[in-house]
Amino acid sequence: MPRGISAEHRAQRAAILATAAEAFAEGGYPSTTMASLAERCAVSKSLLYHYYPSKDAILHDLTASYMRRLRDLVRAVESQRLPARESLAELVRRFVSEYETSRHHHMVLLNDVRHLPEALRAEVISLEREVVDAFAGVIGASYCIDRRAAKVLTMSVFGMINWTFTWLRPGGPISYPEFAETVVGMLEGGLNEGAARLKQMRKFK
Repeated sequence: MPRGISAEHRAQRAAILATAAEAFAEGGYPSTTMASLAERCAVSKSLLYHYYPSKDAILHDLTASYMRRLRDLVRAVESQRLPARESLAELVRRFVSEYETSRHHHMVLLNDVRHLPEALRAEVISLEREVVDAFAGVIGASYCIDRRAAKVLTMSVFGMINWTFTWLRPGGPISYPEFAETVVGMLEGGLNEGAARLKQMRKFK
C-alpha cells in the first residue's frame, strides 16, 4: 500500500502556505514569482516545485484550506446546539479570533481568489457559499426571517468583521476580543449596546 503524506511533508507545505500568504498579501499575487517565494521560504526553486507544481496550486491550497478552517468553525459551533442568538454571538467571536491569527490568509482570500483558474476558483467559492449559508441559517433562526432576508443581514455582518485587516491590528488600542464583543452588542442592541459592551470590557483591562 502507498504510504500517506508524512508529518514532515505536511509541515513543510504549511510553512510554504504561511510564507506565500504573507508574500501575496504584501506584494500582490500577480507580482509574486515562484523564484521569490522560494527565496522567502529559504528553499530551492526545484524543492518548492516538489511541494507545489505551480503558483496557482499554492493559491488554491492556501484559500481552500483557509475556507475549510472557517467552515469547521461553523460546524464546531453548530455541534454545541446553542440557542440561535447564542450561536450567532459565538460565531462572531470565533471568526474574529481566527482573523487575528490569519490576517494574511484572509487578505489573500478576499483579494486574490479571482486569479485562480475557473475550476479551482469555483471550489473556493463553493466553500465560501457554504459558510455564508450556514451563517444565514443561524441569523434566520435568531430573528425569525426568511432565507433571502437572512442572507442580506449575513452579508452586513461580514461587512463589519471581514475587513478588520484594514484597521484592526494585534496589540493595537482595541483588541480583537473587544471588537468581537462590540459587534455582538450591536447585533443584539444596536450601537448603544455595542458601545456599552466596549466600555465594559475596557474598564476591566
